[in-house]
Amino acid sequence: MPLEKSDVLEALKKVEDPELHKSLVELGMIKDLEINGDAVRVTVALTFAGCPLKSKIRQDVEEALRSIQGVGHVEVVMTSMTSEERARLFGQAPTEMEGIKEVKKIVAIASGKGGVGKSTVSVNLAVALAKIGASTGILDADFHGPDIPVMLGIEERPIGSKGMLLPLEKYGIKVMSTATLAGEGVPIVWRGPLVNKAIKEFLGKVKWGKLDFLVIDLPPGTGDAVITITKSIPLDGVIVVTTPQKVAISDVRRAMGLFKGQGIPIWGIVENMSYLKLPGDDKGKMDIFGSGGGEKLAKAFKVDLLAQIPLDPQIRIGGDNGRPVAIERNEVSEPFYEMAEKIKEKFI
Repeated sequence: MPLEKSDVLEALKKVEDPELHKSLVELGMIKDLEINGDAVRVTVALTFAGCPLKSKIRQDVEEALRSIQGVGHVEVVMTSMTSEERARLFGQAPTEMEGIKEVKKIVAIASGKGGVGKSTVSVNLAVALAKIGASTGILDADFHGPDIPVMLGIEERPIGSKGMLLPLEKYGIKVMSTATLAGEGVPIVWRGPLVNKAIKEFLGKVKWGKLDFLVIDLPPGTGDAVITITKSIPLDGVIVVTTPQKVAISDVRRAMGLFKGQGIPIWGIVENMSYLKLPGDDKGKMDIFGSGGGEKLAKAFKVDLLAQIPLDPQIRIGGDNGRPVAIERNEVSEPFYEMAEKIKEKFI
């Protein structure tokens, strides 16, 4: 007896959206249904592309289809609803930038090259801002190397609510990252158009709420991903991270030229791994990567040198263990707090 569409739809009526607790058929999420012999192909339209329950929905649909007598092959294609479809489902669709409508300042943390500690600065600055009373969120926009969840010790995944994602919270800051959606170790291979769409969803369809600062950790360098993201985000400013050595300074000059060319204000420069304090000597230090590079850049571009952060094992250990040093204010974390106070005083 040949398979009938009515039999397949009847089986799919038993599959519910885990968040809305209604049948996928009732919600209009089943878009295409094709039967070819014993093969069934179904297209499911998620409420939004970054839905964290995507894998669960796919699994439930596949199980429902395989339970039908006579089905030998199953293919489930995942897509997402249009804004008009979401509007019909929820009554009113979130506007493109709905999620950030109550965010006062959006600042990107950038670097001319990888390996200078950009994500370390992003995390500790966000934590320090929260500790001194500024409501803060952090968006991990480094799609090819999303390390923020590791540095904050986050393993949970965000949940959705009425077409919006709810950010995770840790150490007083709100957090969103592609890594929390994709899962640990899952490669994220996105190019310009997908990055553009994803960043707009992370801004517009994440319920950030009222924030003084949203810190965005950009990918390193000046490539396609950085250009795409900076054009997609309504940035209030950018902070550039460098190390003292000549190669890093040269790369940072190109990055700053990129931001200035796009009319994005540069809030200042952070010189990371600035020096190594010598054990047993309160004033002694060693310039492992040279000295003065950050200060020269700041003078050349007429911007503030926001901080000179020492090369300290505790900073690295904190990031590896998911407990940033800025959780507590002490000698090691003080440069992050001084930077946070400068930014809060000047921009809020």
